[in-house]
Amino acid sequence: MKRISVLFIALIVVSGNIIAQRSEEDLNPKDPKAQEILDALSNKAKEYKSFSSDFEYTLVDQTDGINETQSGSVSMKGQKKYKLNVAGQQIMCNGETVWTYIQDVKELQISDLPEEDDQDGNMMNPANAFHMYKNGFKYNYSGKETVDGKEADVIKMFPMDPKSKPYHTVIVNVDKPNLELISMIVLNKDGNVFTYKLKNFKSNVNLTDSDFEFDESLADDIIDLRD
Repeated sequence: MKRISVLFIALIVVSGNIIAQRSEEDLNPKDPKAQEILDALSNKAKEYKSFSSDFEYTLVDQTDGINETQSGSVSMKGQKKYKLNVAGQQIMCNGETVWTYIQDVKELQISDLPEEDDQDGNMMNPANAFHMYKNGFKYNYSGKETVDGKEADVIKMFPMDPKSKPYHTVIVNVDKPNLELISMIVLNKDGNVFTYKLKNFKSNVNLTDSDFEFDESLADDIIDLRD
C-alpha cells in the first residue's frame, strides 16, 4: 500500500476537503433525524478533554484486486494537540507546531499549525471527524444495522458539490446509545471503498502536554517548513 501522506482519509481528510462556501439554507440537511444523531455525536465530542483510540483502515479496489488493511492509533488533548501513528508515519501537534515523521527514512517535516479557517491545512486534526457533517454535506437517515456486533444508526452523507470530490457517498455508523462513532465508509467514484473503524475508544484519558512534543533528535533529515 502506498505511504499515507494524508492520514485518516475518511475521519480527517474528508472533512479537510469540505470547503464549500454556501448559504445557511443550502447547508440545511434534508433529514432532521440524521441531524439529531450527528448533532448529539458532535456535542458529546466537544465535552472530551482528551481521547485515544486505535483504528483500522481498509482499502478495497476491485479493479486491481486490492484488499488491504492497516492499523493505527490516535490520541488528542483539547482541540489542537494530537498524535497520529499509521503506516510508518507519526504526526504530532502541540497546538502550535506540527511534526510529520517518516520512520523508515528518519525524515521529519516541521510546519506551523494552520489557521482556524484553513480547512485544507487542518485536515489532520482528529477533532474534525466529529463535526465534518456541518459543512458541505447533505445527509439522510438510512435505518438501523448491526455493525461489528453493535446496533448502529446508519447515516449517508453526500457532498453538495459532487463534481469537485473524488467520492460520492460517506456512510457513517453511530452507536447511538453510547453516542460513539463505530465506523465510516467512503465510496469513491472510481469504485474504491475506504473503511475506517475505531477500536478501544477511550475519552478523558490521562495525557500530558509533553505527550505532544516530538523529539527532533530522532530524525536524520529535518525539513523546516515554518514561516
